[in-house]
Amino acid sequence: MIIPPFRGVRLFELRDRIVLLPVYAYREIVGLGRFKADQVGPQAGSDTYPLFNAIMGDKEIWVVVQWRRFDDGREEAINIEYLDPEATEVEARKAYDRMNEFLKMSKAELEGLAGCFEASDEDLDYIESRFQEIPEPPNSKAIDDYDLYQARLKALAGIHPNTTRLLTEALLAKDANKRQALEKKAVQAYFADLAQIMDEEMVTEWQKSNPLNTEWLLEFVRMYQEPGKDLDPVNHELALNWIRRGYNLLTEEELSDQILKATGQRVMPGTIKKRRERLGLTTKRLPGPRPKSEQ
Repeated sequence: MIIPPFRGVRLFELRDRIVLLPVYAYREIVGLGRFKADQVGPQAGSDTYPLFNAIMGDKEIWVVVQWRRFDDGREEAINIEYLDPEATEVEARKAYDRMNEFLKMSKAELEGLAGCFEASDEDLDYIESRFQEIPEPPNSKAIDDYDLYQARLKALAGIHPNTTRLLTEALLAKDANKRQALEKKAVQAYFADLAQIMDEEMVTEWQKSNPLNTEWLLEFVRMYQEPGKDLDPVNHELALNWIRRGYNLLTEEELSDQILKATGQRVMPGTIKKRRERLGLTTKRLPGPRPKSEQ
């Protein structure tokens, strides 16, 4: 999910931890051109080169390309269509229009298209990246999403204290300029929070697009010298999978059993209740055992 309200950071949920990573903005562009096949096609040594070369050789062909241009200047081709050497300009322009029409599809249309075949994780990630959903602030109707987001921040605080504090302050800030300043600080804070696991190459790459001032360089050094921190596995499991695994629908006894299976730690039902309440995770089911009709 994209961390609200700062769109430049994505929260990735991994098996053993939660991580925050920068997300670069990009534009998707479609281009059409005519080129020598041996100049733009697969190069010698690639798996597809023998077949492509046998069909296309050095003939002039129409090529339609869809690529991404990132805000840091990088470019990445994501879809290339090589037309038959006999294809006319009219056919080439139709292929170009088809690719452009694909970029204009709504989220609902793309999800409908993905439902027509066994969509890969990459296909689904593409749709998500095109239409990023951000939980609304706390005065909205999306209170469940907001609570879940807050719980994830609390779980993250054990290893990312600076980042989570600033993200929380940014979320609550009323003034747009103050919020923007806090969002920028949150990204710099994340760099400092990761001091112990970043090597020299990662540090150099990060600072190309996220230059640090003296305050956060000093904080980076301080965090580097501190003992390492770990996520609390129980809090992490609750915050990560509260909705996904249906923990919000379980009794406290059932939840205690599921946490044991997931983390290897036995936490008593009463303690589980206190944990989820501290994280702000809510449930609509009534306290106590399940009625017989549900058993």
